[in-house]
Amino acid sequence: MKAKLATVLAGLLAAAALIAPAASATPFQRDVFVRDNVSDVGNEPSAGSIYYSPDIKVCSTPVLCAVSQNPVVGVNNYVFVTLRRKPGGIGFVDGNLHLYRSNLGGGTAWPGGWTYIGTAGSSVPVGGTTVMITWPGWNVPGPAHFCLLARWVSNADPMTFAEGANTQLNAQRNNNIAWRNVDSVRVRPFEPVRVPYTIGNPERGDARQNLIIEQPRPFAGTATIDLGQELTARWKAAGGRATGVKQVGETQFQLVDAKASIDGLVLKGDERIETALTFATDKEAGPAELHVRQVDVQGTDLGGAQYLINEKD
Repeated sequence: MKAKLATVLAGLLAAAALIAPAASATPFQRDVFVRDNVSDVGNEPSAGSIYYSPDIKVCSTPVLCAVSQNPVVGVNNYVFVTLRRKPGGIGFVDGNLHLYRSNLGGGTAWPGGWTYIGTAGSSVPVGGTTVMITWPGWNVPGPAHFCLLARWVSNADPMTFAEGANTQLNAQRNNNIAWRNVDSVRVRPFEPVRVPYTIGNPERGDARQNLIIEQPRPFAGTATIDLGQELTARWKAAGGRATGVKQVGETQFQLVDAKASIDGLVLKGDERIETALTFATDKEAGPAELHVRQVDVQGTDLGGAQYLINEKD
């Protein structure tokens, strides 16, 4: 009887190991990671924001720039990704860094929602290294607002969790993956600026999502989101629930609070719909910061974007 119980218990433990892998698939001596945010030390899963990695920078020349720049349409851009090592690292870790792009926004499904940019091989020393990948001009279409996804693939440092359709979850669980969705916006008096945000559903079935808009540093002007005809009609049909906004047009909603939400947006499976934000001011406005992110009805984060307004380099 005891032997039978032991066999059953061993089987259950083996099954559990398949469902819930260890905290890291790689010993710390061989672990390479890309930060999800400035506080990230390579833990899996990571904590805090996922979609504006400080270790991914876009530069206009093949020389590392101090501050990431918006890509220029139609010409070569250069993406620098910093690969870091855990304390106590030993030797070199060989692998390949893969880079992808998508329209700026959240809910981008892996892998179908991403367009391949390029790959660079690297042998990462204990002190870490920075890898450059050329982003060819033909692969930089307009408008110049993109999400970038970096994936470190190495036999010596495998992914801890198998990747699924939810890019946000993939990046949070695996320190080999990082996501940068950052747009720098310059808003001058009496010159409104319109920038895109693509809301997406990474799942195959229809789903409802909430769009959350937060201003850690409020903009000294007006910020308006335009959902477009189709998404506004679906929102109304689902009950038309929103907080922190006021409707100022048929499809436009102006932000009136530092935190706002538009709830019950219905998206079809694998669907991506482009919305737009417009920033306007009648006077010189200082630096500001606005985040747009998506959550499903269970509150699961599906990614988002950070807009840096009038940020000084």
